[in-house]
Parts: sequence; C-alpha cells; structure tokens
Amino acid sequence: MKLRWISVCLLLITLPSILYAAWSKNIFQYENDGFGVVVFNHDEHFEFLGQRICTDCHHKIFFIQKDKNPEFTMKDMEEGKSCGACHNGEKAFAVADSCSSCHPTNDITFDVPDAGPVVFSHDVHTGMFGCSSCHPDLFIPSSDNKMYTMDAMSEGDSCGACHDDSTAFSVEGDCESCHEM
Repeated sequence: MKLRWISVCLLLITLPSILYAAWSKNIFQYENDGFGVVVFNHDEHFEFLGQRICTDCHHKIFFIQKDKNPEFTMKDMEEGKSCGACHNGEKAFAVADSCSSCHPTNDITFDVPDAGPVVFSHDVHTGMFGCSSCHPDLFIPSSDNKMYTMDAMSEGDSCGACHDDSTAFSVEGDCESCHEM
C-alpha cells in the first residue's frame, strides 16, 4: 500500500514536467552577438542524456524564460558556464572543439553592388581552417558587416587577409572564383 502512495506521489510530481515537455518547442534558434545563430535541439539532448528530467538543466543552468538568461561568451562557456557546464570535453564535446555542432555553417551570399553576388562556402573554408581562424576577429557573423572594396582586400582587409596569393589565391586574380558572372 505504501509503495502505491509513493508511486502516485511521484507521478503527480513529475506529470506536469512530462506534459510541459511534450508541448514544448523541440528546436530553438537564437541570435548570439558575434557568433551568429545558435541551434539547440531538445530531442538530441534527451536522446543523449537518456531518461533525465527537465530540472537537470532548468533552473540550474538555464531558465525557461529567455529574458532571465544572461548572455554568455564562448570564454564563459569554456570556463563551465551555460552550455559549458556539460560541453566541457568530459561529459560531452567541448564548446571550443565543434563550432558547427551549435552554429550552422551554410553558404552565405553577399550582394555586392556593381559586382554581383559572392557566394562564401563555409564547407570549403572549414575543410582547411578552423572557425576561430576567421571568427570573431576577422569576421563577426552579422547581416550588417562592413563591405570592403577590392583595393582594401588587396591590402589585406577582409577576404584579402588570406587571399593574398600566398595563403590562397589572390583577390586580384580570377573574378569568377568568388563572383557569379
């Protein structure tokens, strides 16, 4: 009889969490200053963590109400805050080791006046360099980044930091390498 009451009490305590989780949004995308979009998938975390309950993260690491969560830098996370509480290289991959696991790396098209669109392929570049080679020092992921002239790039700004005819082909070379004609 005592076991039945304990079971009923546990069910009453956990049922609201279970029902809320069933109705909650599984994939969250949010903009992060300096690092672009971050994608969080509840289902992937539940699958990895097994039969855990929401309170393993909520309100210990994250608040359900977004405005109660402070902004964390990558350095903060590397020191064990926010996502870094688990993504520390021991419990799960370290935040510094796998940028594209949380930050999608799609091709980006820039519309350059008088020169046509430029398609930047993350896949091509991350196959040779890590994300930190460019982000956040050379490029801050943002839709309102400064546009650079070809002369400025020839002097080493923007893409010209690598496309200098030494590290990679020169920005002064074949226009079709970057610009769709």
